[in-house]
Amino acid sequence: MNTLQPQNGKISIHEPLEVTDPEHPEEIFERDILKRSDLAKRILARLREGDCPRALGIYGGWGTGKTSLLNLMKQLNEHSPSEIPGKLHILSIDAWEHESSEGLLIPVVVELNELTGDDVPAIVWSIVVKRVLFASTVFLAETALKTKFNAEQVESGAKQIKEMVADAAVHDVGNNHASILRKWKNEAKEIKETNKAFASLIDSARKHAGANNIVICIDNLDRCSPDNVVRLLESVKVFFNVPNCTWVFAMDSEVIASYINHKYEGTKMDGNSYLDKIIPEQYHLSLSPTLDRKRIVKLLRNLVHNNAFEINENDIPQIPRVLVPRRLIKSAAKVLDFNKLPDRNEMSVPQTLVFYLALLYHVWPDFYQRFSSSSETHIRSILDNFFLLEASAQTVSDPLPPIKTNLLPLLKDYAEDQDLAYYMKTVFSEYQHQKNIFVDEIISGISGLRKTGLP
Repeated sequence: MNTLQPQNGKISIHEPLEVTDPEHPEEIFERDILKRSDLAKRILARLREGDCPRALGIYGGWGTGKTSLLNLMKQLNEHSPSEIPGKLHILSIDAWEHESSEGLLIPVVVELNELTGDDVPAIVWSIVVKRVLFASTVFLAETALKTKFNAEQVESGAKQIKEMVADAAVHDVGNNHASILRKWKNEAKEIKETNKAFASLIDSARKHAGANNIVICIDNLDRCSPDNVVRLLESVKVFFNVPNCTWVFAMDSEVIASYINHKYEGTKMDGNSYLDKIIPEQYHLSLSPTLDRKRIVKLLRNLVHNNAFEINENDIPQIPRVLVPRRLIKSAAKVLDFNKLPDRNEMSVPQTLVFYLALLYHVWPDFYQRFSSSSETHIRSILDNFFLLEASAQTVSDPLPPIKTNLLPLLKDYAEDQDLAYYMKTVFSEYQHQKNIFVDEIISGISGLRKTGLP
């Protein structure tokens, strides 16, 4: 993000890193201040290795830069030197974008069809399509797939599925062990056939792309509904053993694990163990408190167009939930908005404090709304919850009388939040030394931020 105005015009600071000018794809790396491209290179190298597992995970919470990382990987792969062994072809699927179809496998099949065209035998498409239909809502999948494949073929597959389900239901009522066993055998046979058909499809896709390996990247899975997420993971497991095909899931693993736990509530199923089993290798997106400090400050100063931005890398609270790029970017953007206010010069408040107030909102929005006030008494009664013990811990010889205040009780969630307590004591530490002046600055900062749109 060295510039907010690439050659083809402005870009949004809130959007993931992506190529905005096809004639100058290198500019994506110029804006990669956090150097996510270093991790992108390592993942690409791993994907080219013969012992790479069939499923990799790129894990990170909201706003950590997962989509940016995938875009960097794609650009690095497309512009890698021809002599690098193990050429990859990367397909990117935004699961959230396709969720309305309730068939998250459908865009994967469509992408492969775009790549292979009509060179894949009809029987291969028939088997793969039937599997997709079985994994998704049948009538919606029919509508989507008919636009790409032979309608008669799809209708035939859907009819067979419905008949199979109906037949199994009838036999199961009678507890007919022979019919149940026959159903199980058919299912096992279909799984093998699906695996073989998908392998053929991937082999054709590789040849058309001139690649050694097809990489299917699934992004924004954690934004989809729990049922769709679990259904997709359970559906694609059958494809994980297909040679020359690797699945990459970019997601918040804690969110997905909670979805799995919810579905299997009442059992001993553990969501994190489930993910670890099907996605054996993971790469976590995070900011290092020591290695990334200077990069964070550089990023923030770029966003406010001001190299004199007062924040120091040592002053940023080293808390994982605070060190989230999108939260930092949104907070810096509020500093920029604050600096544009017509009466900015009349407000006696440092840029750093404005940034810390905005960051407080973006990490703890509910608490910020309770904290936000134009009343000095209100703000002091909240701050004293964090500083009263320190202020009252005076020695016997201390001539100053103990401080008395009327505390505004905090909700249990805030009172027990150690991250919040650390943040408040760190960024508002001046409160202990010059209460009146500091509270006046906070009120000015909150008043200005309210004009920019914060509560």
